[in-house]
Amino acid sequence: MLSIIHISLTLLASIPLVLSTTPGYRTIGSSGCAAQMVFVPPLTATVVFIDNYHANYGGPGVNLTTGAPSPTSYTYDDGSGLSVFGTEYDLLTNGLRPLRPLSNTFCSAGSFFADGTLLNVAGAEAGPAGVAEGFNKIRTYAPGPCAGDACKQDWVENSGTLQHTRWYPSAQTLVDGSVLVVGGADAGGLVLNEASINVPTYETVFQNGQIAPSPVSLPILNFTAAQNLDSGLSYNLYPILHLLPNEGAANHIFTVAGNQTVIWDYTENGLVATLPDTPLQPRTFPSSATSVLLPLVAPGYTPTVMICGGSSGDMPNPLALDGCYTIHPLDPTPVWQSTDSLPNGPQTMSDGVLLPDGTILIINGARVGCGGGFMGDSPVLEPVIYNSTAPAGDRFTTMPGTTIPRLYHSVAILLPSGEVLVAGSNPAVGYSSSGTVPAGWPIFYNNGHQCALQQQQQQTSAYPTEYRVEIFSPPYMAAAARPLVVSSPASVQYNVSFQVQATLASASLEGYVQVVLSHPGFHTHGTAMGQRMVMLSTSVKGSTDFLDVTGPRDASVMPPGVYLLFVVGEGIPSEGVWVELGT
Repeated sequence: MLSIIHISLTLLASIPLVLSTTPGYRTIGSSGCAAQMVFVPPLTATVVFIDNYHANYGGPGVNLTTGAPSPTSYTYDDGSGLSVFGTEYDLLTNGLRPLRPLSNTFCSAGSFFADGTLLNVAGAEAGPAGVAEGFNKIRTYAPGPCAGDACKQDWVENSGTLQHTRWYPSAQTLVDGSVLVVGGADAGGLVLNEASINVPTYETVFQNGQIAPSPVSLPILNFTAAQNLDSGLSYNLYPILHLLPNEGAANHIFTVAGNQTVIWDYTENGLVATLPDTPLQPRTFPSSATSVLLPLVAPGYTPTVMICGGSSGDMPNPLALDGCYTIHPLDPTPVWQSTDSLPNGPQTMSDGVLLPDGTILIINGARVGCGGGFMGDSPVLEPVIYNSTAPAGDRFTTMPGTTIPRLYHSVAILLPSGEVLVAGSNPAVGYSSSGTVPAGWPIFYNNGHQCALQQQQQQTSAYPTEYRVEIFSPPYMAAAARPLVVSSPASVQYNVSFQVQATLASASLEGYVQVVLSHPGFHTHGTAMGQRMVMLSTSVKGSTDFLDVTGPRDASVMPPGVYLLFVVGEGIPSEGVWVELGT
C-alpha cells in the first residue's frame, strides 16, 4: 500500500492543469532514426533517440497515418552522406534535431550521473568514415536547462574508454553517483552469447574521470563452452539490475543473469545473498522478460521486484510466456510468488513503465518468439496496467490498443506530463522498407556458425522499420482536472524535510495526497536501466496548500540525481517538475 495521508485542501487562485485526454494512443510525429534506445534529458522538454548507423528515412516526410517512410534519406548536413542515427525530439513542437554520436551506439547501455548527465557506454562495430567502433566507448549527453528553451547539446565522446569491450551490457547508477556497467559480450551481431566471447565482469565509470578499479568477475555471468546452450546460464545479456534499499546505504544490487538471481555488493565485490532461481527459467536477453522494481514506499522502502512474460529456453523456438512473479528480496527466506498472469496472453520484449499513480504499464512486444532480429511475431497491440494493491485476479486492466506494431527495437518511457512516449520497432535491425524475413529463413548465423535458435517471424508477416512516435495516455489523463505543483525546491536532501505548494484537482478534495519522486531511466530492448520511483512521506501543513515532505532516507533508496516530482491526489498525478536530489 502507498504511504498516504487523508487531507482536505482548498483550491487557490492558481488553476490546476486541466486535461481531458481519452486513454489510449495518439500519433504525434516521427523519430528521425529507428528508436532503439530512448531517454529523457533532465531539465528539458525533449527526449533523445539513439540507433545504429544504418540508412534512415525517418525525417520530414514520414506519413503519420500509414507509416510510409520519407522518400529521402535523413542525412547529416555535413556532406558525409551519413544517415542520422541519433535525434532529439522536442515535446513542445514535435520537431527533430539531428544528434551526432562519433561511435556506433548500437545495443549500448545507459544510466545517469548525479547532475543529470546521461552516460552511454559500449556499442558495436565501426561504420562508415566518421563512425568509430563503439564496443568500449564512453559517451555523455548533458542535461538542461536549455537557454531560450532551445537545446543545443550533442554527444560528447570521452577520451577514456571502458576497460573491456562490451555488447549488450547493463548499467546502474550507484550510491555515490558513479555508474556501474555489468556483463555483455565481446562481439556484436548476436542473439545468443557464447563462452568464447562472454564478458563475465563489471566495472565502474566515474564522472570526474578518476581511475576505476579493474573489472571484477561476477560469478553468475560465467559459463563454459559446454554450457553454451544452457539457457539458464548463457541467456545473460542485458542482465537485470535493481539497487536495493539497505540500512548501510551500500551498493547492494538485485541481479538476474539467465535464471540465476543474487544480491551482490558491487563495492565490496561480494555475495550478499543467493536468491531462488527465477520461475520459467531464463529471464534476460534473448528471453527478454519485463522486470521492474515496484515503487518504494516510505518509511520502510521495502523492495518488491516483479518479472512478467519473456520467453522460455526452448530450442530452436522459444515460447513467449504469460506468467508474472514477484519476490521480496530482503525477506528472511525470499520466494518467487505467482501474481496475476498477463491477461491477453504471452508477451516478450515488452517495456515496463512505472506510472506516477503507483501502477505499472506493460506495453510493446510480441506474443510469439523471443528477443532478436526477426525472432518474434504477433505484435502486442493492447497494453495492460498492473495495480499491485488490487485484489488477486483483478490486478491487470487492458487498455485501448494501437494499430502500430512495436516489436524488436521498440521503446516506451514516462514523460514529465505523466504520459508515456512510445516509439521504434525494427526487427530487421538495419533499415527495411518491407520488413519481411531474409533469405535463408528461418536459419541464421550467430558468432560465425548456425544459431541453435530459429527466426520465428512468419514469412507472410511484414514489419518495416517504424518511425512514427506515439503518446500513450493512461486513464488518469482523462481526469477533468489535475493537481498543479505551484512551487517546489530546486534541490532536496536525504532524510530532510522540504515543502511543496500544490493545488489539487477540485475545490474541496477530501482524499489522499502523495508526493512521488520518479526517474524515467534509459530504455532499450525491454530493459529500463535506472528506472525508479519512491512514494515519499507526505503530510499537510495545517489547512493550507503546503505539503511537508521528507526526502528519501539515503542513496540506496534513490541514488543522487535529477528526478521528476509529482503530486498525486486521489490517484491523479500532477505534471512532473524536475528536482535535484543529494547533489
